[in-house]
Amino acid sequence: MLNRNPEIKALLESLETGMITFIEPGETGYTKKDVSNCITLLNSFLADLSQSENRDQGITIVKNVVLKLNKLNTSCDEELIETEEREQIAEIIIIAGHLKGYNTRDEDITEEWREW
Repeated sequence: MLNRNPEIKALLESLETGMITFIEPGETGYTKKDVSNCITLLNSFLADLSQSENRDQGITIVKNVVLKLNKLNTSCDEELIETEEREQIAEIIIIAGHLKGYNTRDEDITEEWREW
């Protein structure tokens, strides 16, 4: 499964730690629960993409997770996914797609739907 890939696993851990580190109660537009929801969305994406059988299925799975992340970030006053988080999340999605053979390592397959 893709979530066992060492590079993806390290990115997920770094993403979660970084998001939690920036939480300032009463100041930040998101909570640990929002961070948990983000990581859950990404893990579900990785599991679904692992099971996909072709590029069309894979791109639909990418689109769905990007739209869900857009919605989650909007509910967090656009503060959950900022520059560093955006880069890490996009990298996770791009690497996963590349490992499945759906895109190249330098092809941003999130850009079409991404608002963060």
